[in-house]
Amino acid sequence: MKKGFSLLLSIIFMVIMAFIGIMIMKFSASSTYHASSSIMDIRANLALRSATEYAILALHGHDFSSKRVNEINITYPFFNANIKFHYFLTNCNDNNCTKIYTKDTNGSVLVYVSVTSRLPNINIRKVKMTLQNP
Repeated sequence: MKKGFSLLLSIIFMVIMAFIGIMIMKFSASSTYHASSSIMDIRANLALRSATEYAILALHGHDFSSKRVNEINITYPFFNANIKFHYFLTNCNDNNCTKIYTKDTNGSVLVYVSVTSRLPNINIRKVKMTLQNP
């Protein structure tokens, strides 16, 4: 009777220890995934900020009267950034601008920046809209 009871107790103990080991591995894997996705989220925010600053720099480097920037694509190591511009002008003659009737805001630009992940297993998309006044 004592041998059978000891065998049953050791089997129950082994099952409980295996269950605890599985739970420890599961929590370890989920914390690793959470840490890597947090780092990628921070990198996405930095790429979004960088792309926005680059877009504003590109706006200041072009003359509105001769040529306008319509779209810029930037490739980062883990992200793709797409920047689109929409102009508010008094003399608008195409689809990429809106005609306005005030001289004070002539030349304002709406900058739409979107950053998406290039990695297939991490789905991150960040969007920022900025109104740049002349």
